[in-house]
Amino acid sequence: MRRIRVLFLALLTGIAAPAVAQSSDSSQPIRIQADSATLDDRKNVAIYTGNVIITQGSMRLTGARVTLTLDNAGEVQKLVSNGSPATFRQTPAGGKQVDARAQTIEYHADTERVVLIQNAFLEQAGNTFQGQRVNYDIQRQVVDAGRAIAEEGDSAERIEIVIQPRKRTEPVSNDDET
Repeated sequence: MRRIRVLFLALLTGIAAPAVAQSSDSSQPIRIQADSATLDDRKNVAIYTGNVIITQGSMRLTGARVTLTLDNAGEVQKLVSNGSPATFRQTPAGGKQVDARAQTIEYHADTERVVLIQNAFLEQAGNTFQGQRVNYDIQRQVVDAGRAIAEEGDSAERIEIVIQPRKRTEPVSNDDET
């Protein structure tokens, strides 16, 4: 019974999480589906395993294992999804849908930032970014692609970016700057 109560509390505290996507998303409940859950009240950590699907409004995060960390106030601080691959999808307010995948996806709620690690791939409006590490700032809709820190003598792979041509009749807008 205590485990069910703790799970319920963890879900309730997630409702007040900062916006992950559209401004209305933050007012939506966080829904977590998984095969199993382990909750640690002392460490403010919940670990969900087995085909995990987390949704909140337009945001969807999936993985084989997701670790949810709360801060001392009970707010979602960080979600870390591991998978083969883990996936992330959201539609920013007034923007175009973002689809991403990587072996590890970190969502940092306090800075509204998504970090894709290892075999990282992000697509928005036909533009793609891939490499070993891709950072996505949700509020500013800014992508920073690069590789993980290479050790001496490491021949880490370079990033690859594909930018779709803009139609000549299409006006330039802030939504197109990714």
